[in-house]
Amino acid sequence: MPTQVSLEQIELGELTQTVDDARAAADPFKLPTVLRTPLDARLTDLKAKDSATLLKAGDRATASGLVRAALDQLRTLVRDGYNFINGIGSFAISDPLRLGVLTTYGWESGLVGDFTDARIESLANLAITATPTITDPAHRYPAALLTLITAQLAIVNANQPIATGGSAQGAIDARDIALELMRLINARVRFFYCCVSDETDQAAELTTIGRQVRRDPGAAAPPPLPGATGPVTFDATALTLSVAAQPEHSTTLKAFRRALGGLLELAGESATTTVSVVQFSPLTSGVTYEFWLVGHNSQGDGPESHHVTHLAT
Repeated sequence: MPTQVSLEQIELGELTQTVDDARAAADPFKLPTVLRTPLDARLTDLKAKDSATLLKAGDRATASGLVRAALDQLRTLVRDGYNFINGIGSFAISDPLRLGVLTTYGWESGLVGDFTDARIESLANLAITATPTITDPAHRYPAALLTLITAQLAIVNANQPIATGGSAQGAIDARDIALELMRLINARVRFFYCCVSDETDQAAELTTIGRQVRRDPGAAAPPPLPGATGPVTFDATALTLSVAAQPEHSTTLKAFRRALGGLLELAGESATTTVSVVQFSPLTSGVTYEFWLVGHNSQGDGPESHHVTHLAT
């Protein structure tokens, strides 16, 4: 999932781009190509890899659901195999031989036992590997049953690596590398601004790209919290919240959401006047949500806007 750190670095990069695009070529604070080119490339890379962590989280949730459904189906199927062996008439199999067949299939002492996920998977694998070793074909699981077990076991094997987070961790590692490169280019941009004039790190231009200006001892005063957020417009098709303008003193807008009776969630964040309420995770169909916006700056969040209610479909 996207983190607050990656979002902050993305916001700094986007703000720098916007400010730099508006600067004239002769402006001493106009970024040289040696800074602007890597800034653009690293910002694009981080945004893509940050989004990939969200997609991988969705993949993991999907894979976990598939594994769970397949294991539940396998539990029924291997139990069908147990019942099949027990259903063979006594005229066709002796009790000692029946016990031997059940044990070969993993039913120790001929008993059902507990169905843990690990045991279900083990019983399913034994259904496939043990069947050819049983001498009498009439004492084996039916071919149709083995086909169904094989199909469900394939679903488990294909999705378990994703469900346990292997691919998700790879996406997170890639994002973290891109994040560190973004931190470095943002720091280089700040250093460039400090070198342009004799004001160094007290240059007022630093505030235009969201950086703090160093103040003389005793002169520092924290900026105020963002002001009130204006009327909010909700787009039910795009699932976004919009305002006419950023609240006073804010650098970004945060969208929050809460399912009725549920917990508060950060839904999205943007340096523009439009914020997605599904930036970090999708809505659950059939659930009613309330959404609202707040302005945000380095001092924290401003007051909430009015709340908008929406039934997800």
